[in-house]
Amino acid sequence: MKIAITGATGYVGSRLSEFLVAHSHEVLRLSRRAVEGPWAAYSLGDDPELLPWQGVDALIHLAYDFTARTPQEVLDRNVHPSIGLFQAASRAGVKHLLFISSMSSFEDCRSNYGKAKFMVEKEVLRLGTTVIRPGLVWGNHPGGVMGTLETLVAKCPVVPLLAGGNGLAQYLVHEEDLSRAILVMLERFPEVATYPVTVANPTSMTLKAILKTIATRTQRTRIFVPAPWQLAMAVLKLAEALGMETLFRSDSLTGIVHGNPDVDFSGIPEGLSCRQFC
Repeated sequence: MKIAITGATGYVGSRLSEFLVAHSHEVLRLSRRAVEGPWAAYSLGDDPELLPWQGVDALIHLAYDFTARTPQEVLDRNVHPSIGLFQAASRAGVKHLLFISSMSSFEDCRSNYGKAKFMVEKEVLRLGTTVIRPGLVWGNHPGGVMGTLETLVAKCPVVPLLAGGNGLAQYLVHEEDLSRAILVMLERFPEVATYPVTVANPTSMTLKAILKTIATRTQRTRIFVPAPWQLAMAVLKLAEALGMETLFRSDSLTGIVHGNPDVDFSGIPEGLSCRQFC
């Protein structure tokens, strides 16, 4: 297949692109900057009708504009452009539509990121789009939230454990397992679920266990100290209000603290499994 991918230069997008190319598919990277291999200039908010849709068999949408902070900015820079992208791809005859959402997305979620993903999910499912909610993505050189946690362990001899680290259950997925699940869902089209499919190892891990595993993996000795997440949230929001760069976004912390209490793993394709983080 010829597969167009937004966010192809990001952590998950780059790993997914490499995986698909290794499995003999052609990847058209939709990116703000030129990259090696087939690509087309695109940023969220650009006119999707102008993209080179001819010959494209599938669209995988990963891109997200994290500079949007207020609810209105999130709508203008992420929700509406994402829905418009899928509508344009559908009109252009792209048969396989796949939206990479998040486990932060669910009814009554609290993070702006999760709310944005949830709004896009509801609209694109009506177009026959496959929606995937991956867990925290990890690998040998992770990015995103797991990359931030690794940086935290690498830089801080004393690592704070938010809410003691025991009550914040998280679900993880290896980058290769996620890429394989995406490919299987593309190949099995039109046998797509009419609801979001969670792709992650079904055994949850506490934040404390994740951080300690990272320390073990990187051969670092660290001291873990319980800390109230409310204090961390206040510090992050103050830093953001002052325009300071932070290791972690307050909205990401919201998604971790207020996770989905009722995760459904029933939609994972038969024969696929996600390895445990270790």
